[in-house]
Amino acid sequence: MATQQKRMLTSDKSKLKDVRVSDLANILATPAAWTTLPLPVRQHLYTLLPPPEPHEPAHDPEINPMQTAYRPYIEEELSQWQAELGNGFETKKWREDAMRASQERLEGKYDAWREAHREEWWRKQAEGNGVKEDEDEGGKEEEDVNGDEKDR
Repeated sequence: MATQQKRMLTSDKSKLKDVRVSDLANILATPAAWTTLPLPVRQHLYTLLPPPEPHEPAHDPEINPMQTAYRPYIEEELSQWQAELGNGFETKKWREDAMRASQERLEGKYDAWREAHREEWWRKQAEGNGVKEDEDEGGKEEEDVNGDEKDR
């Protein structure tokens, strides 16, 4: 892939992030956008889509998926890709940093930090759900059970 094309697909300054999704979809829907792709590429692209329902025909790599019921799903993915492109998530540096962080997590580099902050995180989650530290939810259930028993 040419450097300029690669930059257009990965740079957070790419003009593609500002193009309307419907315009991108229309470009992809043109016959030339699909038929110029080699057959193995078209077959691979179809593997990225959900499999057809049992009552539907199998995917046909000769048919552009933008001309099928998959178009709305492809447009949604285009929209997400544009957001990621604009946020810099497609740049080489970001991808390398993400891969490195993922590997470091697998190696346990952040386990000590995670353990040290576990209680704080769960406390904030509980507070966000309306549960206070001194509130005992078990006590509430017991009161309800006792109240139900009194009504019998």
